[in-house]
Amino acid sequence: MSSFTPQWEDIETATTLRALDDVLTASMAAHQLQTLLQDEKLSQLVQRTYQLCNAQSAEERLLLAALFGRLSAVVRSRVDQVFEGFEAWMQAPPASLDTLKDGDEKAYAAAALGYLDPAPGWLMKYAVSEAFELDAAENARKALLAIVRDRADDYAAVLNAMTVGFDNLAIEAPDARLRRLKRILDAWKEVSRDHFWPLESNPGEVLSAVVRSALRYVKEAKDEGLATEVGDRLLELLLRVVQLRFSYALEANTYAAVRMMKAQFGTRLWTHLRSHSQVRPRVLSCLLEACLVLARQGQTDMALLETMKVMYATRTGMTTDIKRHFVGHHELDSEISDWWISGGTKRMAGNTQRGELQADADMLIGQLLLEGEAARRPLENVRINLMPLIEEFVHDPVVFASLQKGLSGFVEMSTLLRQLCRLRRIEPSGLQGEVITYSRTRHEMDGGHQAGITQVRVRRDQVVQTLHGRERIVVKALVEPA
Repeated sequence: MSSFTPQWEDIETATTLRALDDVLTASMAAHQLQTLLQDEKLSQLVQRTYQLCNAQSAEERLLLAALFGRLSAVVRSRVDQVFEGFEAWMQAPPASLDTLKDGDEKAYAAAALGYLDPAPGWLMKYAVSEAFELDAAENARKALLAIVRDRADDYAAVLNAMTVGFDNLAIEAPDARLRRLKRILDAWKEVSRDHFWPLESNPGEVLSAVVRSALRYVKEAKDEGLATEVGDRLLELLLRVVQLRFSYALEANTYAAVRMMKAQFGTRLWTHLRSHSQVRPRVLSCLLEACLVLARQGQTDMALLETMKVMYATRTGMTTDIKRHFVGHHELDSEISDWWISGGTKRMAGNTQRGELQADADMLIGQLLLEGEAARRPLENVRINLMPLIEEFVHDPVVFASLQKGLSGFVEMSTLLRQLCRLRRIEPSGLQGEVITYSRTRHEMDGGHQAGITQVRVRRDQVVQTLHGRERIVVKALVEPA
C-alpha cells in the first residue's frame, strides 16, 4: 500500500465502503487527503460514502462513522459538511467498536459519534458500554468518555453511568480487573479535568455504588500497588464532589465511598492504600477542615468522625491530626472543641440529646407545614365559594358560625405555623410535580427503593432547613418513577 498513490478516480471506482476507507487511509498516510478534498470534492465524497453504506447493517454504519471521523480530523474547518445528514443514519446503535480493525478506526468512529446532535437515545448507553469494554484502544475510550462527560445532565448522572459500566464489566480475575479499572479511570481523569457539572443533591450514596461495582472481585488481587492506584482514582471522584460543591465536604454521607472502598478491598489492600496513597492526604484535608467548620458552628457530627476513622490505623492518629488542625482557633467553644479532639468520646452536658430532640421537632414542623399547605387551598375554596351559599340556603346560624370559627382558627394556625417556620429557617423546596434526578438519601421512593431508577417525579414536596449557610433536609420528598 505504501507505493500506492491514491487519486480521485480511486474514490469514484470504490465499490464498497471498506474499499473506500482503504483509499482514504492510504491518502491520509501519503499526506494527500487534504489535496483530494479541495473545493466540492468533500461534499461529493460524503455523498459517495452514503451511496456505498448499507443502512441496514450495524457494521457498515459503524464503518461509516469511522470514515467520517477520519475526514473530520483532516478537514476541521469544514466538519459541518462531513456530518451533514449523519444523524439520519444513526437512529439505531451501530455495531461494537471491536468489529473495527485497529485502534485508529475505533478512535475515529468514537469521535464521529460525538458529533451526533441531537443525541439519539441510545448514545449514552452505547458510549458507556463501549468505553468500559474496550481493552487497549485508549484514544477511542477517551472519545467515548467525552460523550459521557458532555451528555450527562449532572455529576450524579455521570456516577450513575459509571455504576452501570462497572456492573456490566465481566472481568472477574482480580488483577486483570484492576488493570482495566485503571485504564478507564485514567482516561476519565484526562477527559473530565476542569469540566463542571451541576450538583443538586449529595451524591455520596451514588458514589458509593460506583466503588462497590468497580471493586467487585478485587479483594484477592496480588498487585497491591495497582490496587492503591485504582483506589486513588476513585478517591479523586469523591474530591470532585467537594470541588463542585464545597458544602458537601461537611456532610458525612459524602464520604460513604471510603467505607465501601475499605469493605471491597479488604484489610490487606486497604492497609497498603492507607500507607501509600497519594490522594488520601487531600481527602483528610477536606475531613479536617469539615471538622473545624462544624466546630465553629457549634456542631458535632459522630457520623463524620466514624467515616474519618476509617482513614486512620488508630483513633489516636485521628485525634492527633484534629488537635493539630484546631491549634490557634481560639474562637471555638471549648466544650465543642474538646469533643472533636477526643474523637467524639468526651460526653457533653446534654447537647447531643438536645440536638436530637431539636431535629425531631424540626421534622414534625416540616411535616405540619406540608399538611397545612395541602389543606390551605381546599379550605380557602370553602371560605370563598361555599360559605356564602351555606349562609344563604342553610339558614342555621349555629352551623354557619361553627364553620366560620373553624376556618378562622385554621387561618390563624396557618399564620402561626408560617411564622414558626421562618424562625426555624424551614421552607418547602417547591419541587412538587417536577422531574428530578433520584437520590436515595434525599428522596423517599413511593413503594420503597427501586434499583436502576435515575429520573423521578416529585409527588410530595421536600422541606429543608437552612442554618449557617448549610441546607438540611427535614422532610424527604416523596417521589415516583418518572
